Amino acid sequence: MNTIEIEAFLAILRHGNLTEAAKALFISQSTLSHRLFELEREVGMSLIQRGRGGKSLVLTDYGKQFLLIAKRWENLVQDTKRLQSQTNNLSLSIGAVDTFHTFIFPPLYQALCEHMPKINLNLKTHNSTELYLQVDRGEIDVGFTLLDLPMRNITVQKIYTERRVVLRKEKSPNKCDEFIDPESLDPAGEIFFVGDTAFHTWYQCWKGEKGYPSLQVDTTQLLLLLLNKVGNWSIVPMCIAQKLVSMGSYSYYRLEDPPPERICYKIQSKYLNASVAEGIGILDSYLASVLNKE
Repeated sequence: MNTIEIEAFLAILRHGNLTEAAKALFISQSTLSHRLFELEREVGMSLIQRGRGGKSLVLTDYGKQFLLIAKRWENLVQDTKRLQSQTNNLSLSIGAVDTFHTFIFPPLYQALCEHMPKINLNLKTHNSTELYLQVDRGEIDVGFTLLDLPMRNITVQKIYTERRVVLRKEKSPNKCDEFIDPESLDPAGEIFFVGDTAFHTWYQCWKGEKGYPSLQVDTTQLLLLLLNKVGNWSIVPMCIAQKLVSMGSYSYYRLEDPPPERICYKIQSKYLNASVAEGIGILDSYLASVLNKE
């Protein structure tokens, strides 16, 4: 099994037929078929079920399982190529949940980009659980997550907390950070922004029998699209609220029974090589000043 065979397998899936996959790889269709045949022979199982004329291609059950392996292989090849091109510079792979990347860490990344000597950055977005797995597998060097999970080979450090507030789209924005009566919020305009376990527990008690609204989202991109109607509202971390208020047409409010603060944890392996340790040390030197401004 080698890279060109994996590449052939993935190209067939991405293009849906042998003809287009062969064109994308700049090889003949017979060469592509041979590479797939060799791959199936080496793994000892059929991966793709072909219809007559090769027009219908469907993954077998083994193929579905092998697809995960093939994608990991492709990522490792890309990481290796990236490493080969960065031998003269420090490199740092940083993973974080969506909101940290978008609303809190841009000044950090800007500072790292301007650092001398140059640092090559690889930024990845994952959910909190996946970030732990990525750090444990060595696929990212440092992660910023919403969960404090006990894992043998990972150190966890609480670095940041922020309030959650009610954010509402308004024709004439009011003074922010005042208390709001929950009864003044239109239930039909609520968008639930998914949070951590503590937030969900609080929310269930706060809403009682009313339960969750009909619309729930787990990315800021979706939230911003759906909040763009006067009267729509959501309970969000302060970093999102401040950003949208600065754009106009939004106000944020406090609740008498406030939701729990959101906590950011920094995670990294307990066993760092010298290069990664140096990169994280530089990150830490900028991180404190960025968080102090929040």
